Order: sequence, then structure tokens, then C-alpha cells
Amino acid sequence: MLYLSRKRKLFSYFHLVQLLSVFILIHPVTSLSASAFTLISQNYLSNTFLNKILIQGMEKGIQGDYQKAIIDFTKVIRLSPYDIEAYYNRGIAYEKINYNISAIADFDKAIRLNSNMVDIYIARANVSYKLGHLREAITDLKTAKILCYQQKNKTCYQET
Repeated sequence: MLYLSRKRKLFSYFHLVQLLSVFILIHPVTSLSASAFTLISQNYLSNTFLNKILIQGMEKGIQGDYQKAIIDFTKVIRLSPYDIEAYYNRGIAYEKINYNISAIADFDKAIRLNSNMVDIYIARANVSYKLGHLREAITDLKTAKILCYQQKNKTCYQET
């Protein structure tokens, strides 16, 4: 499923959590200073037309029509190139059709726009894991765990 900022996201992390659990036993996560991360709230699109396209893309993704979802997210990105949600959701849609390199590129762009969103790191870790890039997957999961801790999100911290 695609990430909906207004709805709860369902995502299977079973293999990634197992991988991280084993890694943490060997290499414990070192915490970063509080000044290293600041929580930045997501700015929602003030343009109702773009917001409508974004939501349509999410709905198409939920229905499994990933190609049309990608088209909608690409429209939003062309008109609003700093929209993190559009890059993130397009990355998820790319992953669903196994365009993993494109998914990674979108997750990278979303992280450059806002490096404090845990879900992006977890999604990128999932794709990296699928590609066999275990080091990158572990690094992203460790970053996600640190962000969960910094953001005082206990549920997120425990799941990661």
C-alpha cells in the first residue's frame, strides 16, 4: 500500500526487523546528539488541485494501479518539485512494479528534502534489502531507529 499521511500505513517489515535485530546484537546503535536532528513538520500542498492529484495517486496505488499512480505523482512533482510525499509515494509505487532503482532515486530525493521522516528510510531499506544491498539497508534502519528515538516515538522505535 502507498503511504497516506492522513491514514495509517500498513507495511511488512518482518525480514528487515530480523536483519536489524541480528545486526544490533553485533553492533549496537550509537545515539546521535539531539542537535543532529530536528523534527520538521510536513508542509501539505496549499494548492487544492495538486493535493487532489496526490490523493488520486494514493487511491490508485491502494487499488493496485501503480502505473497510473506513478503518472499522478509525477504530475505533482512536475508542478511542485519539493513535495516530499509525492516522491515518497512514487517510490513506493515504483517498488511495487519492481522499478527498484527508480524507487531508490525517489527515496533519495525525499530524504534530501527532509531527512527526518522515518518512513522514507524504512522504505529505502526495504528496497535496498530486495536488491541485496544489506549494508545500505542496515544503515537506513539504524537511521530510522535513531530518528524514532529522537522523535520520542516509542512504537516506531520498538518496531524498527
